[in-house]
Amino acid sequence: MSKLPAPQFPDPSAAPVDCAELIARWEAVLTRAPRLRPWLEQTIRQRRVLLHESARGSIERVLWIELERWVRQFEALPQFAVSAIAVTVESPGEQRSPAVSERVNAVHHAASPERAIGESEALLQDPAFALAFHCVETRVRPALHEPPPATAWFGILHASARPQPLLTSEVAVGLVLRVLSAEWSRLPPSTRKAALRLFQATQADLRAAERLRAICDALPWEIEPDVFVAGAARARASLQEACALFARVAAVARPTQRGGLAVLQVDRAAPATPAELAELSETARKFSTMTGLRRLLALL
Repeated sequence: MSKLPAPQFPDPSAAPVDCAELIARWEAVLTRAPRLRPWLEQTIRQRRVLLHESARGSIERVLWIELERWVRQFEALPQFAVSAIAVTVESPGEQRSPAVSERVNAVHHAASPERAIGESEALLQDPAFALAFHCVETRVRPALHEPPPATAWFGILHASARPQPLLTSEVAVGLVLRVLSAEWSRLPPSTRKAALRLFQATQADLRAAERLRAICDALPWEIEPDVFVAGAARARASLQEACALFARVAAVARPTQRGGLAVLQVDRAAPATPAELAELSETARKFSTMTGLRRLLALL
């Protein structure tokens, strides 16, 4: 089994417990999701610098404590979620260009339709991702203007999202968008790249009518640039609303030791209203076979 170079981990003598077990747990996670390795190495370096600047307590001890917290978060997630997060991890603060988004998207969607169905079913058994599904269905889907079809909008929103390594409301919703965008993955790469370029256009860009028309001509849908740009703004706003709703409902759920809700990283949010909880119950009734929704309701 490959191991991280020893200097990348903190000083073993500063560990609050035996660090050998913790390193072994990390190696198990990294074996299943190798793309997390560069993120882990970079994060340890960055945290060491920040802790040194703050000069508070034992830097190495704090790093070991944080490593134990991070590994628990990855261990609690479904394997598909860990792998999907790992694929999209980039340096904090970086924004993906359409070309980079397209490369990441291509990796995400290399699986067969049968595997995609299996991934979706596995993911939505977890209450956290079932909640994300509810937020997409009630906030994002109703806001979408077709064409393009909803599955394309889902793929565009996922491919343009800022990647994060740990489970937040944005990551949970984004992973659900990913599993709902199977048809988007079957579009030619040039089409997906053109759609992402148009998605990033603003109202000011509409003055360059000929350039945007050329992008639209590369798409398989009959759309007008101004209509698409306006629809993109609504889609982005609906995604923000979905993430905010996710945080409010998660604030109501009882603590749990398993699954995504156990390791969810969200800012403090006002609890969901009775109307929002009733809306969730309606989604659970509509999708009565979704195990994750039933488990979620049991936690409310």
